[in-house]
Amino acid sequence: MSMYPPPQQPYGYGQPMYPPPAAPAPWAGPPPGALGNQGARLAARFLDGVFMVLAVLLVGGLVVLIQNLTVDSDLIGMVAGVIGYAGIGLVLLCYEPVMLWKSGATYGKRICGLRVARLDDGANLSFSRAWLRWFTSFLMGCVPLLGLLDVLWCLWDKPFQQCLHDKAANSVVVRTRS
Repeated sequence: MSMYPPPQQPYGYGQPMYPPPAAPAPWAGPPPGALGNQGARLAARFLDGVFMVLAVLLVGGLVVLIQNLTVDSDLIGMVAGVIGYAGIGLVLLCYEPVMLWKSGATYGKRICGLRVARLDDGANLSFSRAWLRWFTSFLMGCVPLLGLLDVLWCLWDKPFQQCLHDKAANSVVVRTRS
């Protein structure tokens, strides 16, 4: 009788498993019923535009208020202006990418019951992917007709109803509620 336990067979040897374990199915994207419809997407974009305009007006109003309160000091007014313009730039550049990265939806998308997800696994976008999605949309919006083509692309795209900026970031817009 030995003090040592019997040697175990290396992994992969021994009794074969029948039937063999099934490999996990690759993610095939969301089912068609889970996709966000175009009306909700348009409403969400409109609401996000309203929220960004309000944020820009708020920051701009604060800058004007500070500049008017500091009539005696041109330096303070100039610093307030620079900080204000930087704040407005941050609002415009970071609102959508940061919201999509952190929670998968902007405020407008939340109100409309939508979420932006990675097409490959349904998770939230990384910051770089969310920023690429926004930047692609911004660039296409600067080119006449290309911006319109970008947002209309989801009307005929199959099977995931992606706009061109969704295709660039490999993302899809899904509903969060029925």
